[in-house]
Amino acid sequence: MIKSGATAVKFIFKIIQGIGTTFLGLFVMLMLVFLWIGATSDNRPSVPRGAALVLAPSGVIVEQVRVPDPAEVIIQEYSNSAPPAETSIHDILAVLERAARDDRIPGLVIFTDQMVGAYPAALHTVAEAIREFKKSGKPVYAVSSSYNQSDYLLAAQANKVYLNNYGSVLLTGYGRYTNYYKGLLDKIEANVNVFRVGTFKSAVEPFIRSDMSPAAKEANMAYMSVLWDHYISDVESAREMKAGSLKASINTVSANLRAAGGDFALLAKNGGLVDEISARHEWRSELISEFGAGSGSSFKQIGMDQYLAATENMAKSSGSTIAVITAQGPIIMGEGGAEVAAAETIVNHIRNARRNNAVKAIVLRVDSPGGSAFASELIRQELLAAKADGLPVIASFASLAASGGYWISANADEIWAQPTTITGSIGIFGMIPTFEKTLAKVGINNDGVGTTELAGTSTSRELNDTVKDLIQQNIEQGYRRFLDIVAEGRGMTPADVDKIAQGRVWAGETAKELGLVDHLGNFDDAIKAAARAAGIEDDKYRPVFYRDSISSMDQLMINMFTFAGVKSKAAQNPTGSLGTSSIARFAEELKTEANKLMMFNDPIGQYVLCTDCSVK
Repeated sequence: MIKSGATAVKFIFKIIQGIGTTFLGLFVMLMLVFLWIGATSDNRPSVPRGAALVLAPSGVIVEQVRVPDPAEVIIQEYSNSAPPAETSIHDILAVLERAARDDRIPGLVIFTDQMVGAYPAALHTVAEAIREFKKSGKPVYAVSSSYNQSDYLLAAQANKVYLNNYGSVLLTGYGRYTNYYKGLLDKIEANVNVFRVGTFKSAVEPFIRSDMSPAAKEANMAYMSVLWDHYISDVESAREMKAGSLKASINTVSANLRAAGGDFALLAKNGGLVDEISARHEWRSELISEFGAGSGSSFKQIGMDQYLAATENMAKSSGSTIAVITAQGPIIMGEGGAEVAAAETIVNHIRNARRNNAVKAIVLRVDSPGGSAFASELIRQELLAAKADGLPVIASFASLAASGGYWISANADEIWAQPTTITGSIGIFGMIPTFEKTLAKVGINNDGVGTTELAGTSTSRELNDTVKDLIQQNIEQGYRRFLDIVAEGRGMTPADVDKIAQGRVWAGETAKELGLVDHLGNFDDAIKAAARAAGIEDDKYRPVFYRDSISSMDQLMINMFTFAGVKSKAAQNPTGSLGTSSIARFAEELKTEANKLMMFNDPIGQYVLCTDCSVK
């Protein structure tokens, strides 16, 4: 705090020097001082007794939310735009755990209109936490204008589920569909050179085929069937349905909708998915009867963010430290924010944990499809150094720990995954497109001389056989190295690993049976395992997340240009939401596709990346 305070003072005086000692300068100085005092003072909110906890996830549920850049926030504030929202799964779990044992909180209300979605494992984790909350005896209500498949899994855990008269509950199952570009590439006569190892490593298929290969269909259907079975079972259990009834009703949805007169809300009610079809004023009146009237015309409540800030003292704050290092998003070289698993950033976090005498173990939290092989190896090497220092390393798989995500975890002392984690994809590939024929179509030709066959290699020229052979040999060596890493870490032979590798994707439940995972369990289970491995007894430990956080100066700047950081009315009042539009969801998908380009920065062109790990 002293350092950030001194920085703020220097910033203020720098501003003063720039604008002089005029009245305006004095005004700006006073404004900055007051904002600094507000940013650095303890203005923690309080918890009103009898206020229901409102859980209203916004955007995508992620392991780590992005750290805001002041310049971007200021531009977005004045251009009336905003980046896609994110909600930390660890914040959700923390508030549910605290509220369950907080006698000031009489119940929970779940709003899902602003929720975009999450991977299956994250959804099941939150659903489990809601069930744990219910064990406290406090009621849980779910409210939404409409439910999609992702947010309904959370709503299903409630004691009572409300649905708007014009809403719906649409359960579609899981699918894996992608665009295939061979026809386009053939039309422009692009030559796609593919280098891969693994029957099921289908990352390059969209560029060399017009459809999904039988091997890819087999692997994708196998892991998606496991995920879907867990979803169906979880909903049926929560809604006290007969086993198999939900799957049967989905398979006859057309006839069921006709029986409901084309009314989707009535279809959901008839199918036992919701309890009440009601307009806003109706469910709001019922919640006021349950919890009492609050400000405005709604029920007495406290939001997740406010409750989290108000209950910081309820978090475990003493004892030995378990360092939590998160690898989220594509694995890339260099440094980066929370949305990517940037090698240098993660290596620095691991190194800092190694140097901290209070740290007794490391939990590597993985939520990544992989990416650069070189970057993955840098992270793995630093974890090996931590183990050499005597620190136990436990890998905890979140929703996705595939390909490079598995590479960095293979040498952990223990690997924990959830049944619905997507993992495996042990394979490697390289791809170099060349456009010599494309250029020739418009009259451009590339020619010249070189002292060796390697000189002049370019996307404007066809790759010669020597270059192709070198790349393929390198890819094959990379695959053998991957097998050796997994074999060493899992106590298997490379031949045994090869049988379950070949780029194939597995659900966590199946990966446990195959020996790729040691235990099935959640994040807390992995933390407890790390404490046991470190010899820590009697719950005398606390997890500490190693991640970038916003500095006091950056927060000061954001507060100054966004009216002291006050959130919009929509953020403060999720009950008034109209929901996330299909256009917004589509825009988020486009952004995700565009971000994939960031993955391809490996210095030697080797990628351990799973592109078949998404489900919709």
